[in-house]
Amino acid sequence: TVLPSNILSSSSKDAASLPTILQLALPSYSTLASLRTLPSMMPSLSSLQPGMLTEVQVEAHARNGICIAFNRGVYRGSVDEDHLGGHRGVDTKGSKKLEKDGNGGDPTMWWKSVFKGKHAKFTARIIAVDTTTKIVRFSLNPHILALNGEYARFPHAIGTIIKNAQVIRVDPGIGALLALPPSEMSASSTTEEQIVKIDKELSNNLHSSIEYRAASKVSTAYVHISKSMDNSSKSNKKGKQNKSTNTKQRTPDALFARHFSINTRISSLRILSTSNLLDNIASCATAKSIVDAHVLTHADIVPGTIYKDVPVLQLLESGGVLVDLGVGTKGIVPAMHLFDKASHGSVDSSGDGALSGYRQKIRSAKYKIGNLVTVRCLTVDAATRQCVLTAKKTLLANNAEDPIVDYPSIKPGQLAAGFISKLDDTGLTVTFYNNVHGRVTSRSLAAELGVEDVKLNYSVGDVVVARVVGCERRRNRHAIYNDEERMYYYQLNLSLKTVVEEKVQEEEKSDMKKSEEKDKASNDSSVVPLAAGSLLMPKSMKVLQLVNCLHRDDGVFLPGYAVVSVKSKFFPSNIGKRGSVEFKLPYEQLLDSHGENLSNPPMELDEIAKNTLTVGKRIDAEGLILAVPNGVDVLPIVTLRPSLIDTIKKKKDLSNSSSSDEFSIICPSPKSTLFMGEYVRGYVTRIDKRFGAFVRFLDGLTGLIPKSKMKDTPGLYETILCKVSALDITSSPPKILLKKVSESEVEKKKKKREDKSKGVHGGRRGLGQIQVGQVVGDVKVADINFARAKVFLLENNHDADLSKIRARIHVTMADTVGKSKLSKKEKQFKEEHKIGKSHPFYNWKVGDVIPGVRCVAVDNRDGVSYVELANLSDPVPCVVSDPTHLPPGSVLSAIVTSVSSTISHHGLWVQVCPGISGFIPALELSTDPDVLNDLSSNYKVGARITCTVMETVVSNKKLPLLHRNRIQTDDHDNAAKDHLALTLSTLLVPRDDSTNQNKQQPAFKPIKPHRGDLVVGRINTKSRMMGSPSLMLTLRGDFAGRCCITELTDVNTWENMPLGKVGADLSTKTQNGGDSNQQERVVSDSDADHNCENEEDDVSDNEKDTNSSGDAQNDFPDGKYVKCRVLGNAKFKAGVELSLRDSRLEEGNGTRLDDDKVPNAGEVVHAYVICTTKKGCFVRLSRGVEGRVILKELSDEFIPTPSAMFPPGRLIVGKVKNVKQSNNSGKKSNQSASAMVDMDMRESVLLTSGDRLSIDDIKKNSKYTGVVTRVESYGVFVRIDNSDVSGLAHVSECSDTFVKDLYSLYNPGDPVKVIVISMDKDQRRIGFSLKASNFVDDDDSDDESTSRGSESSSHAMDEDGSDDDASMDSEDEDFATKLAKKLEDGGDMEVDDEESTAGSTSESDSDSGSESDSSARSDDDESNGKEEGPQGMKDVGFDWGGASKPTQKSKLAESSDDESSSSSESSEDESDDADSGFKSSHRARKKAAAKRREEEETSRREAALADGTADETPETLADFERLVASSPNSSETWIKYMAFHLSLADIDSARNVANRAFERIEFRQEGEKLNVWTALLTLELKYGTDKSLHGTVDRACQQNNPKQVYLRVCELLDKEVDAAASASASTDITTATTRADEMFSKMCKKFKSKKSVWIAHFEYLLKGSRHEEAHALLKRSLQSLPTYKHVEVMNKFAQMEFELGSPERGRTIFNALLEKHPKRMDLLFVNIDKEVKNGDISKARALFDSVVNQVSHGRKFKFSDKQMKSLFKKWYRMEEDHGDEESQERVKEEARAFVSKTNP
Repeated sequence: TVLPSNILSSSSKDAASLPTILQLALPSYSTLASLRTLPSMMPSLSSLQPGMLTEVQVEAHARNGICIAFNRGVYRGSVDEDHLGGHRGVDTKGSKKLEKDGNGGDPTMWWKSVFKGKHAKFTARIIAVDTTTKIVRFSLNPHILALNGEYARFPHAIGTIIKNAQVIRVDPGIGALLALPPSEMSASSTTEEQIVKIDKELSNNLHSSIEYRAASKVSTAYVHISKSMDNSSKSNKKGKQNKSTNTKQRTPDALFARHFSINTRISSLRILSTSNLLDNIASCATAKSIVDAHVLTHADIVPGTIYKDVPVLQLLESGGVLVDLGVGTKGIVPAMHLFDKASHGSVDSSGDGALSGYRQKIRSAKYKIGNLVTVRCLTVDAATRQCVLTAKKTLLANNAEDPIVDYPSIKPGQLAAGFISKLDDTGLTVTFYNNVHGRVTSRSLAAELGVEDVKLNYSVGDVVVARVVGCERRRNRHAIYNDEERMYYYQLNLSLKTVVEEKVQEEEKSDMKKSEEKDKASNDSSVVPLAAGSLLMPKSMKVLQLVNCLHRDDGVFLPGYAVVSVKSKFFPSNIGKRGSVEFKLPYEQLLDSHGENLSNPPMELDEIAKNTLTVGKRIDAEGLILAVPNGVDVLPIVTLRPSLIDTIKKKKDLSNSSSSDEFSIICPSPKSTLFMGEYVRGYVTRIDKRFGAFVRFLDGLTGLIPKSKMKDTPGLYETILCKVSALDITSSPPKILLKKVSESEVEKKKKKREDKSKGVHGGRRGLGQIQVGQVVGDVKVADINFARAKVFLLENNHDADLSKIRARIHVTMADTVGKSKLSKKEKQFKEEHKIGKSHPFYNWKVGDVIPGVRCVAVDNRDGVSYVELANLSDPVPCVVSDPTHLPPGSVLSAIVTSVSSTISHHGLWVQVCPGISGFIPALELSTDPDVLNDLSSNYKVGARITCTVMETVVSNKKLPLLHRNRIQTDDHDNAAKDHLALTLSTLLVPRDDSTNQNKQQPAFKPIKPHRGDLVVGRINTKSRMMGSPSLMLTLRGDFAGRCCITELTDVNTWENMPLGKVGADLSTKTQNGGDSNQQERVVSDSDADHNCENEEDDVSDNEKDTNSSGDAQNDFPDGKYVKCRVLGNAKFKAGVELSLRDSRLEEGNGTRLDDDKVPNAGEVVHAYVICTTKKGCFVRLSRGVEGRVILKELSDEFIPTPSAMFPPGRLIVGKVKNVKQSNNSGKKSNQSASAMVDMDMRESVLLTSGDRLSIDDIKKNSKYTGVVTRVESYGVFVRIDNSDVSGLAHVSECSDTFVKDLYSLYNPGDPVKVIVISMDKDQRRIGFSLKASNFVDDDDSDDESTSRGSESSSHAMDEDGSDDDASMDSEDEDFATKLAKKLEDGGDMEVDDEESTAGSTSESDSDSGSESDSSARSDDDESNGKEEGPQGMKDVGFDWGGASKPTQKSKLAESSDDESSSSSESSEDESDDADSGFKSSHRARKKAAAKRREEEETSRREAALADGTADETPETLADFERLVASSPNSSETWIKYMAFHLSLADIDSARNVANRAFERIEFRQEGEKLNVWTALLTLELKYGTDKSLHGTVDRACQQNNPKQVYLRVCELLDKEVDAAASASASTDITTATTRADEMFSKMCKKFKSKKSVWIAHFEYLLKGSRHEEAHALLKRSLQSLPTYKHVEVMNKFAQMEFELGSPERGRTIFNALLEKHPKRMDLLFVNIDKEVKNGDISKARALFDSVVNQVSHGRKFKFSDKQMKSLFKKWYRMEEDHGDEESQERVKEEARAFVSKTNP
C-alpha cells in the first residue's frame, strides 16, 4: 500500500558518520483532500506537499506524457503517461484516425489531440516533489483526484487468464504495456458516474472529449521482458524436460521486439499482481509456461487438490522429492509419501527416514529430474511458503471430489483415505488434508479387527481408509484467549472397520422376533441378563485394552483395569446395538488372593495382569458380572474370581433343585434378603486401621468386619468367607457387620448333619512311585559341582522305573562323609569349582556310595520323576518352592555361596534350599567388629551357617541392582536369573534355652537401640551428615546413627581435622563405584580455600593435605565396623546419637553417658569448628554445647578469608566470655544445643592473666600505655594495653610541634604512652594526647620504655634467634596444640610490649564500652606483614603499601562483622567532639584534608581510567556500560554485568541486561549468545518461576541450537538436584528431581534421533543410582536412534556402568559389542582402560590374551598386523605400570610367538 507522507524534520547532523533519520507524518485523507494551491498564491517549492490540488497549464507534449507549468509559470512539472487518466484502446480504426489527425505519425500519443485548446488547462494533484531537479509530478487518475480513501481496484483477479490483448506501448529491453479488450473487463470499483462527478467538481471537463472518455475506460497490464516468452531449453519428444527446466534465460531484445510490436495481438496473458495501486496497472505474464501453470503462489494452492504433470526439480538427500507447481512455487514430497505402504526399514518413527535400497532404485527411476508426476496437496502455509505433497496412489485415487479438508464439513459415516502419522500403545492417528486428523483407539482396533498390537500391524506412513464415527466440537479448558480458534477444538473419532452391517429389513424383523421368542422359550444358557450375578461363558470375553495402575501425587491409588468386550448375542436382543458390550475388569479381580506379594500401594497388579491378559485374545476363564453402575459412560464391572463364580454356580444349582441348605453360601446384592447367621462370600476392598476390613459383594453392597472381631487381618483384595453377625435393614443399602469364618468351620457343621454311614476315605498311595519322606537307600555319585551332586539309585524298593528317575543331592541337603584322601587331580577339580574344605562335597568323589538317603521332594514332568534327595539328618532339611512359604522367624540352615565385600552391600550370600537363596547383612552376622572387618577369613565359602528369616522379599528388585548377577543358581552358572531372595540373620536365632524355649517367640526384625546399649555400626561417609561435622554410621535394622565430632575420642586426645575435609562432595566417590580402598582426602587449614558464607557443608574438594589424610582415613574409613555406645535418640528421623569415646565404651560406665559439663566464663577450652560465615565462626565444645566467635576475635592478625582458615572440623582453642542457656538450635547446626557460649580466640586474650580493662576503668587525666592501631591524616588511633578500649589522638595532640605528615611519625603497631584528655561514656568516645610535654615528670622516660621494650623483645627470642609468637602461626593445623602448650608453660606471664608488637587487630566487643573501629584491623595487619607476621600473609590480594592513601585504607578497613560499626566518618565525628574547644583553624585544616582526600580519590580513579585498570575490576554502572560499549560481543562482560545487578538484588535489571546482550551481540557469535542465554536460564532457575523458565527456554530455542539449549538446561537442573540432595530437604529433592525428570524426558522426546541427549540422560539417572530406569531408557534409545549410532551409545553406557554402576554389566555390554564388531580395536582398548582404572588387572590381561590366543578363548577378532603391533605395545605399557618383570617377559614371548606364527 502506498500512502502519502510528509517529511517534518531531519535529525542527521553528520551525514558521513550517522544514518539519516527522517521524521514522517501521515495526514488524514480529509486533510490531504483539502490542500490546494490557488492561482493568486506564490508558494515556495519546499512548501509544496504531495496531495495538493494545483491548476496547471500544458506547455508541451512529450513521448511519455505532457509537460506543464503552474503558479504563473514559475514552476515546471509533468504528468506521466500512466497518470493521464487513461490509455489508448485496442480499436485499430481509432488509432488510424488519430494518425490521420496529425499525431506526428505515432498512434500511441493519443493525448496530443486531447490536451489542447480548452483542455490545455486543468486541475491535477501533486504526487511527488523533487527539490533537486525542481520538477513536480502530477496525476489525473480518478482515484488520486478523488482521494476519498477508496483505492483503485483492478477489475481482474490475480491468476485470471485474458485473451486478445493488444500492445499499446513498448519499452525496449524492459517490457510492454498491454491494453485489455473491453469484452474481458468487469465493472471497476470507481464507476463512470463517480469519475464524471470528480471531473466536474474540479472543472476539468476532460470527459467532454470523446477520445479521453474512451481512453479512461481502458484497463492495462504490463508484461516484463523476462515473463514475456519461454526461452528455456527445448523439451524432448516425450514432453520431459532436462535439468534446466526451471532455469529461465533473458529473452533477446530483437525477439521481444518482433513478437511485441505496437498493435500486436497477444493470444493470452495471465494476471500476476494488482498491487500497483498508484498507477493502477496490473502486472502480467504472457509466457506459455506461466499461463499454463497450475498455481502462481502458495496462496493459490488448495489442500486436497490434485496437480497433474508436475515436473520434478530435485531429489533430496532425506529421500524426498522437490517438484515445481508453477512460477517458482515449489512443493516437497517427503520420502514417506512416495509409496503407499511404509515397508520395514524404509522410514523411521518420525516418518522421514532414509529409503531402503530397493525403493531408492524405484525413486531414481520414477522420480527422475524432469519427469512429470501427479501429486496431491496435503498442507500448505502461504506465510512460510511451505507446501507438503503426497504421491501415494491410494490418496490420489480416493476422495478426489470430496476430500476432508476441514472439521465442520465432516459427516458421520463418511469414508476417506488418509495416512497414519502417529503410533502408540493407545492407538493410531490418521491424518487427512489441511492437517485434519482423527484418532483410532487400540480398543476399537481390537474389538473390530482383532488387532493385538498396533505397532505390529501398522507403521507410520501406511495409507488406510477410515470411517468417521463422530466429530465433536469441544471447549478448550486451557485456552486463555477469547478468539474462536483457540477457545474450541475438534475431536475426530475414526474406525478402520469400513464395512458396516446393513440394517435389518422390515421383512426380516418378524423372523427376528420369532427367533428371539424361541430363544427365550428354550432358555438358552448362553444368553444372560446384563445384571450383577450373571455368569459369562469362557471365551466370551475379549481383551481390548490394558490400563496400568496410577499412584497420584496426592497419595490416592487407582488400581489398573482391563476393558473387555462381550458380543451382544450373549445378552437379550435389546442390549448391544453395536454388536458388543464393553466391561471393566479390574486387576484385583483376576485372582482370589494375592498372598503377601502386594506392597503398599499394590503396583504389582500391573505385572499380574500382564502375565494373565493379552490384548486381542479371549479369556479362557468364566466371568461374573460384579456390578452394573447407573450411568451412560460408566462400564459394568466383571470379575474372574473362581471362588465367587463357584459360589454363584452352587447357589443356582441349589435353587434349581428346589432344595434348601442352611449352610449354603451366597454372594448377596442390595436386592438380596439377608438374615442373621447367613454365610456370605465377598472380597476385601479396603482395610482401615480405625474400623476394620470392608468386604464388597455384588452391585457395590459392602459389609464391615470390625477391628475388634478380627483375629488376624485379611489380605487386601482377598476373597473371604464371612458370617452375618449384625444387620440393619432400615437403611438402603443395608448395613452389615460380618465375622470372618473358615471353610473348615462350615464343613464341620455340615458333617454333623451328614449320614454317619458315609465313611471317610483316606488318601491313596501311588504304586511304583517314590514318595516324599521315604528312605530310598544307597545312591552312587555320578557327577559333582558346587551346587549339587548327581546320583544313581542302587536299590529299587518301590518297584519304580529307574530309567525314568533323575536324582540329585543339593548342597543344602548334603552332609559330610568320612574323610578320604584326594588325589592331586581331584583337589584341582575342587579348587576350580570353589569346593573348599568347609564344603559338604569336599570329601565326596565320583563313584562314592552315599548310604541312608531319603527323598525330600519329587517333581514329575513329561513322564520323568526328578527326585531331590538328602543325607542330612540334623538339622532337618527345608524344601520350599516359594520363599513366601517361609514366614519371618523361621530358623534355617544355609550354605555360604559367596562373600560380598562391597561397601554398598556387605555380607554373605547363602543358599537355603534348591531355588531359594538369601543374603545375610554383615551387621546381622556378629557383634565383633574385628570379625566383620575381615569376613573372608571368618566365613568360608561352602560352610554351613544357621540363620533366621528377617523378611520376605517379593523379588530381588528390592536388592541393589549391583548384586543381581551374584545370586547363585542351582547350576552354579554365571547367568543372571530372576530369583527370589531372603533377608536372613544369625543374631536373631533363638537361644538354646530349654526352660523358656516354648515361651520365646522368634524375633525377625531388629529393634531400635536404647540409651546405654553397646552396638556395632558401619561407618558411612557417603551419607549426608546430620548436624555437621559428624560421623554417620549404619546400625542393624538400617537404623542411622550419628556420632558428633566431639564424641569420636576423649577430650584429652582430640586431634585436628579428625574427619578430614568435612562436607566434601561425595558424588565423585559414588561415581567411581564406591571403592573401599580409595582414601578420602583431608584438607588442612593452610590449604583450605573456600568461603562457606551460606552453607555449612559447602567446602571445596580441590584442596589436599598430605600430612593428615592418612591418619584421618585410617581411623574412620568408609565401611569400617566399630563399637559405639548409644547416648539417646537423635533429632532426625529414626536415628540415634552415638559415641566412640573409649571412656564411654568401657563396661560399667553407665554414669558416663551424660553430656560434658558446660564451661564457665573465663575457662580456656577446646572446640571444633562447625562453620565460618559472615556472622562469625560457630564452634562445638561438646555434644550439647555450641559457641560463636565473632570475626574480629578469631585472631590478633587480619584474616582475609576466615572460612578458609577455619574450615569445619578444625580444632581450636578459645576463652569463654559468657554462657547462655538455650533450648533453640543453632543457626548453623542441626543438633539442638543446651547452652551457647561466646568465645574469644585471640592469642593476646588467651595469654593475658587477670581482668582486662573496660571503659569504666579508664579515668580522665590518667596515663596508660598502648599500641597504635591506625594512622589517619586527622589523628592517630590507639588501643590501651590489656583492654579493648581505643580512642583518638587528634593531630593537634600528637606532638608539641607542628606535624606536617603523621604517617612519617607514627606507624601501626608502635608502642606509645597516652593521657586521657576527654571522655564521653555515653557516646563511648575517648580523646588521647601523645604530646611529650605531658610525660616529662614521669619516672620512666621514653628511652627507658624503649629499652624495656627491647629487653622484653629479646627475652621473647629463643636460642636460635626466632620469635616464638611469630612461629606459632594461626594458620598452622597444630595451632591449638602449640597454643595450649604455651598456655601451660607461660600462661601467668605478663605481656606488655610483646602484645603491642603482635599486631593485634582486636576491637571492642559488645560487652566492652570502647570504641569499635574495624578500620584498625588492616593497619595492624600491615605492620605485622612487614615486621613479624607470617610469610603467607604478605600477599593476600590487598595493597599493603598504600599507607599514603587514606581513602584506600579506609575501604580496606571495612569489617564484615555486624558488631563492628565504626568507619572513617565516625572517626571524624570523634575528632570533632574531641576538639570541640580547639580553634577554627583546626576545622579549616580538617576541611582541607577532606578535600585533599577527595582529590586523591578522583586522581586515583582518573589514573585507573587512563591506564585501563578500571576495566579489569568494574565497580559502577558507568564502568560496565563502558565495557559493553567497547566489547559488545564478549559474553563474559555481559554476564559480569548481570552478576553486578544480582549482587544488588535487582533481578529485573539483570534480565534487561541479558536482553540487551541478545540485541548487541552479532548473529555470527552464536557461542557468545549461548553463554548469555545460559546465564539467563540460571537466573530464571534460581529466582524465576516455572512459567518464566519455560518461556526463557522457548525463546532460547528460537535463537540458538535447541539441542544445546536443552542440554544446558538439563545440566543446570542436574546440579539443582545435587544441591538439593546436599541440603537434605526432602521436599526440595522431590521437586528438583521431578523438574529434572520432566526436562530430560522432554529433551529425549524432542531430540530422539540425537545420541548426546540420551547419553546425558543416562548419566543423570546413573548418578542418582536409578539403574533400572537407565536400562529401560537404553532400550528406548536404541529404538529411536539410527542403527549406526547404537555402537557409540552402548559404548558410552558401558563406560558409565564402570564409573557409576556395575562393572560386571559394563563388561557384558563390551563383550556383546566386541562380538558383533570384531574389527573395532577402539572398543577393545576402551574396555581394557576401564578394567585397569577399575583396578582389575587380571580382567585386562584376560582381554589381551583372548585376542592373542583366540582359538583357546573362542574369540574371532579380525585385527591386522599393524593393529596387533599397537595391541602388544599397549599390553607392554600396562605391564610396565601395573605388572612385574615376569608379566613383561610374557608379553614379549607372546609377541614373538605371534610374529613367528604370521611370518613362518
